[in-house]
Amino acid sequence: MLKSILIGLDGTAWSSRAIELGIQLAQTHNALLVGQGIIDEPTILGPEPTPLGAGAFKEHADSVRLERAVRQVERYLESFSLKCAEAGVASKPLEDRGSPPQVLLRQAQRFDLLLLGQETHFRFATQESNCETLNRVLHSMPRPVVVVPKRPASGDSILIAYDGSLQSARTLQAFTQLGLASGKSINIVSIHRDVDTAIRCAEIAIDYLNHHGIAAKNLAIESSDSPASVLLDAIAQTNAEMIVSGAYGQSVIREFFLGSVTQTLLAESPVPLFLYH
Repeated sequence: MLKSILIGLDGTAWSSRAIELGIQLAQTHNALLVGQGIIDEPTILGPEPTPLGAGAFKEHADSVRLERAVRQVERYLESFSLKCAEAGVASKPLEDRGSPPQVLLRQAQRFDLLLLGQETHFRFATQESNCETLNRVLHSMPRPVVVVPKRPASGDSILIAYDGSLQSARTLQAFTQLGLASGKSINIVSIHRDVDTAIRCAEIAIDYLNHHGIAAKNLAIESSDSPASVLLDAIAQTNAEMIVSGAYGQSVIREFFLGSVTQTLLAESPVPLFLYH
């Protein structure tokens, strides 16, 4: 069952939506909500080209930038704690220094679930653009991750993408054992160019859920289109509030060069995305 949730805090709108979802889950499951602030000290203090004799200036500039980052993270944690207190949710703020992906991967091992924004900006002290933290966490995640969009669409059902792979089987089990499927309207979507094959595949997931006392509908789809586009259409058709999917079923090299269902969902899903592998 879901007893603890870790949220990566970076002060963005994506992070704020993750906090809102975390509060909802914590209220429903009586779970502890933990906010992780990260001071990216290795990058802030990292070496960079400097003119001869400018070492003292760089050292001072780095010190000022580090101090600003510390104050910024403290504000993130204060805001998180205030929101949790107002919602009546048990919470704990955490502050760490280090590489953001490494901090999150280490700390996630302590908790049941990790929530991150669809964009991550943990390197706010040194870059304005989206950082690589989310992808690096997803490739090595020790716990399931829920990726939250900037403006999540509302819904009243859960869409579970199931293709019979090891990744989708593990993801279904993790989602179920956390208690996230209980009391929800569940649709199992399986996509194949042969509809009978799609039906049989979805029935495997339905049987698993039935063993846990959870009813689910078979949403087998006959299609040769891109699975990602079919899933995105299914989100709207079923009024889903979350999509559940196995992550990174192919090799990392293939994912990097060719893209994937996972990468498309990460970029375009209008609802939170539950991922595991």
